[in-house]
Amino acid sequence: MKFKFIHTSDIHLGMKFNIKEFSIKERKKRREELWDTFEEIIRIAKDEDVQYLFIVGDLTESEYISFKLLNKIAKIFESIKNTNIIISCGRSDAYNINSMYEYVEWPENVYIIKSTNSVQKLMFPEDNVCLYSLSWDKASKNHNSQLIYDISVEQNKLNILLLSCDTYMEDEMLSINADLIKNKFDYCALGGKHNYEKVQNNVIYCGTPEPLSFEEVKEHGIVKGILEKNNIFFDFHPIAKRRFIIREIELDSTFGYNKTLDLIKFSGDTFSNIKDYIKIILTGFVNTEISMDEIENEAKQFFYYIEFDEKFTYKSTEEKKYVDNEFNIVESYKLQFENLQNKLEQKALKLGFEVLRKEKVVK
Repeated sequence: MKFKFIHTSDIHLGMKFNIKEFSIKERKKRREELWDTFEEIIRIAKDEDVQYLFIVGDLTESEYISFKLLNKIAKIFESIKNTNIIISCGRSDAYNINSMYEYVEWPENVYIIKSTNSVQKLMFPEDNVCLYSLSWDKASKNHNSQLIYDISVEQNKLNILLLSCDTYMEDEMLSINADLIKNKFDYCALGGKHNYEKVQNNVIYCGTPEPLSFEEVKEHGIVKGILEKNNIFFDFHPIAKRRFIIREIELDSTFGYNKTLDLIKFSGDTFSNIKDYIKIILTGFVNTEISMDEIENEAKQFFYYIEFDEKFTYKSTEEKKYVDNEFNIVESYKLQFENLQNKLEQKALKLGFEVLRKEKVVK
């Protein structure tokens, strides 16, 4: 007996996107794109006759999701009645007495893991499947690891684990040692990490289908596979509408306005620039005669979204010009910034020189 499955997690429907550079309009658009991608997953499940859809934690942001939107999710699930949908809860949609999941009339093909202090076992005898899972009941620490190790599986069945957890033994998450579970289950569908990762041959983080921040610069999508006893086939299927991309540009104080702008404009391919979220890390040295604020503002017209991380240092090229001006106001001002300590001091140096260049140098 074998079956098709889709493994997804961390969709975060209703997310507010607390990225300070995002405009209110962009945050709204990105929330809509999460919904579009969620519906794309459902469409794939329907078109490809997928028997099981595993959603492993953080389907929604329970702090912000509304009852109306949860009913919308239920209706979307109803469109794939032939797919068993199993939902375990993570930190962002923890299942407890206040969970809105409890007040929605879910279709018969939807199974929400409500157990938080013991492992819940679901049987699907038509496919010879035993599914084991545990939900979070709050967003803080979870110390129920031993419950997973104590699971006794049925060797003649397909045993699947669904768990929002951590495999790196970090304190803030439910920590699981992958080496201790890889031989117990035929497939371990994990959530809680936002980047795809194959921890073991059968222990998989699918990652979030849409990246949510600049900490998630890899490809994003879902895991699609076919599972039968002693035989696993799966692959990662990218579906994200946008990517978060980080680029680094090293500047030199000899670069003029146009060269610096061109380095930013042509730092990547045009398609990415007009589609994805780009962060440019600027390092090296910048001539105090150049206004980086003007360059950055000018560059924005060539990108869908761009932000800058300024790690460069301002450097004056006027030392020779003022070599004979010992003790004049220019030299006196420059000496105050011999050991630049932070960006504020760098900008003060730059602005000061802009003012002094307009004045007559007095010997």
